[in-house]
Amino acid sequence: MLKIGEFSQLGHVSIRMLRHYDDIGLLRPKKIDQESGYRYYSVRQLEQLHTILLLKELKFSLQEIKELLSADSNSLKKQLLNKEQRIIEEIARDQLRIEAIQRKVQQIDNPVSYDIRLCAIPSFPAICLRKVIPSFYHEGMLWQQFYDEMAKQNLTVALQDIGNATIFYDQEYKEQNVDIELVWRTKKLETVSAPLVSLMMPEVPLAASIIVQGSYHQLPTVYQEFACWLDQHPEYQMVKLTRQVCHIGPDETDNSEDYITEIQIPLIALDSHIM
Repeated sequence: MLKIGEFSQLGHVSIRMLRHYDDIGLLRPKKIDQESGYRYYSVRQLEQLHTILLLKELKFSLQEIKELLSADSNSLKKQLLNKEQRIIEEIARDQLRIEAIQRKVQQIDNPVSYDIRLCAIPSFPAICLRKVIPSFYHEGMLWQQFYDEMAKQNLTVALQDIGNATIFYDQEYKEQNVDIELVWRTKKLETVSAPLVSLMMPEVPLAASIIVQGSYHQLPTVYQEFACWLDQHPEYQMVKLTRQVCHIGPDETDNSEDYITEIQIPLIALDSHIM
């Protein structure tokens, strides 16, 4: 048996806190001397104390800890695994924040300028899938659904590997319920079944084209640069249905720095003599 002072030293918990744990029924002494009132703990209770400290570190309340310790070991294991998953997800979010900070610092130290050129985009045959997705982060899953459906309909031989595209239909930026269309060029119009559609993509007589090499994380900066360009060229006006064409992406390389994306933003010339 260990006196409360000894238990405090070995468990790295103050006597005051041990008394508090006793008062709330979280960790009661193994024995209390009736004459002196001294509290005694067993060596085995050190393991229970370490579990309490771990759960506190994991942000469980004392009441939650009390309930977990009174439950069976499977319940404790389940809660620990759930907490582990939440921590893993939080670490991933923190890593994204760190990378965003690093990119911003790099932009400050080494400003990047993107070449914006005007072009016409001819009409072309394509297979398309349009859907409202929960958020931009679900675009990858929609592409997988697109691939699976094309394989199911034996359409892969019809594809031309010259850049698939995503078209955004919303009139404003939306974080949820994003209306997008996935587009894959084909050699000719194909016979397809729902949810796929085969069509001739309309010609875009005038568009701003911006080639971006590297991670998709820099795309907001690209749109910002385009906004500055548009402000300096009042003779043009942006119209809807922006396209993002993937020339090299996750299907071709595991290195995001090797991605090549083309942003195509349809324009109209406000003064006809500009054309």
